Amino acid sequence: MTSTETELRLTSGWGGSLATTFTPGTGDTAVLLLHGFLSDRRAGGRFDRLAAEYAALGHAVLRLDLSGFGESDGEVVDADHLLADAHAGLDHLDSLGYTRQVVHGQSLGSAIALRVAPRRPRVHTLVLTGALTGAGTGDTPYPFLDDAQLAAWYRDEDVPLAVDSPTRTHVVVNRRRPKLGADGTQAELLGAVSVPVLVIHGDTGAQEQALAATTLAGEHLLPPGSRVLVVPGATHTFYESQDAVAAAAVEWVRRHVPAD
Repeated sequence: MTSTETELRLTSGWGGSLATTFTPGTGDTAVLLLHGFLSDRRAGGRFDRLAAEYAALGHAVLRLDLSGFGESDGEVVDADHLLADAHAGLDHLDSLGYTRQVVHGQSLGSAIALRVAPRRPRVHTLVLTGALTGAGTGDTPYPFLDDAQLAAWYRDEDVPLAVDSPTRTHVVVNRRRPKLGADGTQAELLGAVSVPVLVIHGDTGAQEQALAATTLAGEHLLPPGSRVLVVPGATHTFYESQDAVAAAAVEWVRRHVPAD
């Protein structure tokens, strides 16, 4: 944590407490960072890097542990809670007078950003990495469950997923809980967004290749001024491509939401 960062607890709309890290800005602009699945507000150092890059431009930066992840409350991942978490973060930025906002989401965070942005008039652009831009998948299980976990999923039991974190040993999913992206078409999802979107994908690994193909197939549905960038050699996590991601994100935000 840098000397300008502050650890805060925010209350989500569902009543749980969220762990956050906040860096103040120099004007009226701010970035909300939403992490991916089985991650937290540091994103294995990736969000530390991005937070520093955005702060260097003069933006306030708020990153939070989503419900059920990191140091935030929540025992089982719940889509309604995740959306409420993002709104709580943006409400906090509103309360501090940051009237021009950016939401940067990785993987799961991208799915949240796409669903929250249409309801937030102060969000001026989105930056999405490893984005989930496709149609609803119903109660299809998460693709990384093993056979025993799949069996538990279809028995409607809690399924613990191990995480490498100093604050939480596992994340829990359950088929009975609302699943983000269960319903709707790609046209409905992307058509509801009215601000320019930068979508960054990699071209390496089956998961990221499939996600990139889905985005490219629906690229015409993105708002005017949007861009899809495919980073050669990048996987879904972008650990090995942080320089490329940071450069593209910083340039996009500098152009669309310039700090005062």
